[in-house]
Amino acid sequence: MRHIRPFIDWIYAFITGHPFIFWTCMALNLFGVVWGGIVWYGPMLVASPPWAWIFIPDCPAAALYATIAFILIRYGRAVPWFTAFAAFACIKYGLWTLAFWSRHWIGAGVIEPLEVMLFVSHIGLTFEGILLATRIGPLGIGARAVVAAFFSLSIFVDYGLGFHPPLTWVVTPAFAMWTAVILTSVLGFWLTRPSVVVAQQIEARGLLNE
Repeated sequence: MRHIRPFIDWIYAFITGHPFIFWTCMALNLFGVVWGGIVWYGPMLVASPPWAWIFIPDCPAAALYATIAFILIRYGRAVPWFTAFAAFACIKYGLWTLAFWSRHWIGAGVIEPLEVMLFVSHIGLTFEGILLATRIGPLGIGARAVVAAFFSLSIFVDYGLGFHPPLTWVVTPAFAMWTAVILTSVLGFWLTRPSVVVAQQIEARGLLNE
């Protein structure tokens, strides 16, 4: 991570330092929010109770959270718990989707252009989460635990109550659930590790003092 961090910081500075690139990325995010929310999750949202809506449109919601978080950071109004929440959502659902399509292609033996587009776009979503994860700043262990707990609850809602994302004939609910469990466990462990909490607090103080 020590060797990768300078590259992540350079990418972040490059994107945020060029308004056209930054706002193009935000516009693409919002396009994904609308397209994914309507085309991929629309029928499911219509058929589901309102209380479940916050748990259903996983990737479109993550893209929306990321857009808000990036804009807040850009204008000096960052909210650490929301940055952590958006980072968690982007990385979890980005990687989950990459695993989803990889499993589908292995079983189906056919790769469609739209599927490739979705795969590539979720690589971008994952990287957005990584960029945000380096910008969380000072955030107590309690708030971090709440963020991790929300995404643990989402697994129960998805696979315990039946509100999981639409799956293909190849991808089984068991594969989808265990992928979500593993990703949530790993990210939850990283987010709440004392060494990470302390390091991000120290880093945030250093940035404020510059």
